[in-house]
Amino acid sequence: MNGFNLIDGQWIPVIKRGRRLEVGIRKALVDAHTIDGLALDDPLEAVAVLRQVLLPVVLDVFGAPRTDEEWSQRWEAGCFDRIIRKDRAEDEEGIESYLIRQAARFHLFHPTAPFAQVAGLRTAKDETKPVSLLVPRLASGNNVPLFSSRTENDPPSLTPAAAARALLAAHCWDTAAIKTGAADDPKVKTGKTMGNPTGPLGQFGIVLPLGETLFHTLMLSIPVLRHGLRQKDRPQWRSESSATSRWETRAPEGLLDLLTWQSRRIRLVPEADPTAVEDVSVRRVVLTAGDRLTGSVHALEPHTAWRQVDKPKADEPPVRPVRHQPGRSAWRGLEALLTTTPLSSDKVFAPTALSQLARLRDDGYVPDDLPLQVLTVGVKYGTQSAVIDEVMADEIPLPVTALARDSAVRETVLAVAAQAESLRIAANRLGDDLREAAGATDKLPWDKGQRLGEILIHSFNPTVHRLLAGLQQHPEDAKRAELAWRILARRLAWEVVDPVLSAAGPETFLGRDPGEPFGARLAGAEMSFRRTLNDVLGKDEDNRLALAAA
Repeated sequence: MNGFNLIDGQWIPVIKRGRRLEVGIRKALVDAHTIDGLALDDPLEAVAVLRQVLLPVVLDVFGAPRTDEEWSQRWEAGCFDRIIRKDRAEDEEGIESYLIRQAARFHLFHPTAPFAQVAGLRTAKDETKPVSLLVPRLASGNNVPLFSSRTENDPPSLTPAAAARALLAAHCWDTAAIKTGAADDPKVKTGKTMGNPTGPLGQFGIVLPLGETLFHTLMLSIPVLRHGLRQKDRPQWRSESSATSRWETRAPEGLLDLLTWQSRRIRLVPEADPTAVEDVSVRRVVLTAGDRLTGSVHALEPHTAWRQVDKPKADEPPVRPVRHQPGRSAWRGLEALLTTTPLSSDKVFAPTALSQLARLRDDGYVPDDLPLQVLTVGVKYGTQSAVIDEVMADEIPLPVTALARDSAVRETVLAVAAQAESLRIAANRLGDDLREAAGATDKLPWDKGQRLGEILIHSFNPTVHRLLAGLQQHPEDAKRAELAWRILARRLAWEVVDPVLSAAGPETFLGRDPGEPFGARLAGAEMSFRRTLNDVLGKDEDNRLALAAA
C-alpha cells in the first residue's frame, strides 16, 4: 500500500483567494504566492505542517540566504518559482524538480520508507494503540478530555490526510513519560522506555510571524545564515538515522535537522475502508521512543523567545525558552516579542525570526506597513507531562515599526501592555478589599474563582487588537493611539468595576471591623481604585484635551 502521496494528495488545508481547500506539498509551495495562509483548525497541526514540511522543503531546495540583500532578492521575487539558488555549484534546482527527486520519501504508507515513520516498527508483543494517541483532543489512556464522547476502546477512524497531520504534530508535541518499547531497541527495559521528554516544541512558546500570503509567511521564517546551512544538515526524509527503531540522544546537526526532529518512532497502521474517499483509513498506530535533544538549541531555533538565566548551573545553558501562560493573551507578552536588539540589562529577548525582521525593516528591505500577524502556540502539560491539559493559541497584528528599539510605536504598545497589567492588579486588589470588607478572612487564591482583574484584562483584548492593527497602517499616530487607549481603558475599567461596587452588600460600608480606622471598607476600596486609574492612565479630562489637540 504505497499511497497516500503527500506531494500531490490533498491534506494541507489552506485559504486561497478567500476559498478553503486542501492541497499537497507541491501546490502549497508552487502556488504559495496566491495562498492566503494555512487553514488548519488545530494550531498544533498548523505549526507542525509549516515547520516539519513546508519550511524545510524550501530551505533544502534553495538553502539559506547568506546576506540580507540575498534574502531581499528572494522576497522581491514574489514566488518560489523565480528564486535561484546561488550557493552551490550543481545544477540549479526548483521546487518541482526537488519533489520529483524526493518523491519516494513522501508516501505516507510506503512499505519500506513511510514518511516520518519507521517501516515495520513493532513491539515485542506486536501491540498497537488507538490512533487517538496522536491527537491530544481525543481520548487515549489517561489523557481523556472532559467532554469527549469517545473512549480508548472506540478509537476514531482518521483519513490519510488527518493521520498525516496528526503524525507531524506528535513529533512536535507528544506527551512525556513511559513509552512502549520497540522490539529491537536495545535500550528497552521490561518492554518499556523510561524518561521520555515531551516533543521538542512542548518545551517552547512558539511565535510564528505570518505574512499576507503563504509565500511571505515562509520567507519571514527563513533565516539569513552567513555561512549557509551546515554541511551535514538535512531534513528527516533525507536522513537514514531516523528510519530505524533505534533512537539516540544528540544535538541537532543544524536547522533542517531541528525543524524535522523525529522525537518519536511511529508507524501508522492503515486498513482498507471502502467507505473512505481514499479507500483506506487509520485507526491504529505503533508509537515508541524517539530521538532526544541535548544541549541548547538557542543558536538554531527561530520561533521562540528566550529568557536569561541569572545564575545557570555548570551543565545548564545561559538562556531558557519563554513558554506561553494559559489564559494570557499574546499582546500581554509584547516585551518578549519586541526585544529584538537586547541590551545587557534585558532579561528576555525576541525570537530570531522577529529580530531578523527588525533588522530587515531598518535596512529598508521590508516596508513599515507590512501586514504582519503573529501566531503564538504553546502547550500546558499535566501530571508529569504525561497528559495535555491545555493548548494555548492566539494571533495578534504586530506593527513592524514596533520591532525597532527607538520607535514611538514600540514605546506606545509596551506602555499599553504595562498599563493594562497595572489595571489588572488594581482590579484584583479591589476585589480582595471588597471580600475583606464583607468579612472574608483570606484572599481569593490566584487559581480559584474568577478574579476581577482577569475579567478586566480580557475585556481589553478587542481594543488592543484594534490599536495594533491601526498602528500597522498609521505608525505616525502612536501618540494619539495611546491617548485614545487611555480614554477607552478607563471606560472599560468602570464597565467591569461598577457592577461589582453596586452589588456590594451593606456590611462592606463599615467593614469587618468598624472600630479600625484603616480597615477595609467599600469607600476606601473604591478610592484606592480611582487613585490607581489616575496614576496609570492620567486624568481623563487631560487625556481628552491632549487628544483633541494632537
